[in-house]
Amino acid sequence: MAKTVNEIIKDEIIGHSVNLNRLELQMKKDVLKELKALEKDLIKQLEKSNILNGKPMTKFRQKRLVTLLKQIQETVKTAYRSVNGTLSKDLSKVAGIAEAQTIDAVNKSVKVELLSTGLSKQALKSIVSNSLIEGAPSKDWWSRRSIAFKDRFSDTVRQGMLAGETTPNIVKALRGTKALRYKDSVLNGNYRSAEALVRTSIQSVANQARIDTYKDNDDIIKGIEWSATFDNRTSDTCMFLDGLQWDLNYNPLGHGTSFPGATAHWNCRSTTIGITKSWKELGAKGKFKEIPESSRATMDGQVSGKKNYEAWLKDKPEAFQKEVLGKGKYKLWQKGKLGFKDMVSGSGNPLTLNQIETKLKIK
Repeated sequence: MAKTVNEIIKDEIIGHSVNLNRLELQMKKDVLKELKALEKDLIKQLEKSNILNGKPMTKFRQKRLVTLLKQIQETVKTAYRSVNGTLSKDLSKVAGIAEAQTIDAVNKSVKVELLSTGLSKQALKSIVSNSLIEGAPSKDWWSRRSIAFKDRFSDTVRQGMLAGETTPNIVKALRGTKALRYKDSVLNGNYRSAEALVRTSIQSVANQARIDTYKDNDDIIKGIEWSATFDNRTSDTCMFLDGLQWDLNYNPLGHGTSFPGATAHWNCRSTTIGITKSWKELGAKGKFKEIPESSRATMDGQVSGKKNYEAWLKDKPEAFQKEVLGKGKYKLWQKGKLGFKDMVSGSGNPLTLNQIETKLKIK
């Protein structure tokens, strides 16, 4: 059976979103390179100060420590400002790529160029500035990461000095050890959070660019469908959201769940898919006359008939199901006592097993 236009759009956009992974890897590499250079610069300042020699704290040494920590603060702030600036430029490219890929996906599905580049450079720039992650723009998160990095570094230096540690010992705590591939560095958590911020920013900008492109072509596109990545790393929230639809004003279609935004959570990998109007809804007017007969027959305006995440999981081996859901949720789900809608709160946040049991009045 031939795929519908909306099924083709979904396949094309998911395929394009996978291609963004290559760009993500390079962007994460660039950010980590800048942060590692920052670490190297700070340690050089530390070694040059020559105040961490294991000797008792004096007022003079304390004064020099305060001066050093102020220098560290300014160095970190400048470096993170640079990271955010570089990333913003890259995210503008992501927005442009996502828009172009969305236009290509829709045009391929109907076999005629109905959509054209509609978003201005200013609109694409605005997407980068205004795309939110848990209610805050990317630049605010980089500011918070800057403070966290500065605090972690400064606290390690301060505590080491108060404990009478030497510079080499404090540097070892900051860098970590080669034997553990530097994973024991006190700064390692900051690097992981930076990677998560890059990944989530890319997904947020790409999805928002797709959504704005759909809105810019509302004579053809009537809604948005949430499409989760199908594997064992999919979050409870995205398992539940998979396949749900909203109109272009974010009103739920056939359910009561609010639209989660361009990303549902940190490290979200889900994609926003446009839903075309049916041939009947479009009408044979203007540019729509150019749509081939073969495409018109599959323009039913309906959601893809493919399985959602829950139906997909039912076909997987028991061991895989347990890995995804966890032992407790798996037992309830297998017995038919738990649906994916029961695994999240009304706002779409994942619930613990205890919260689920309370919600379902199982205990």
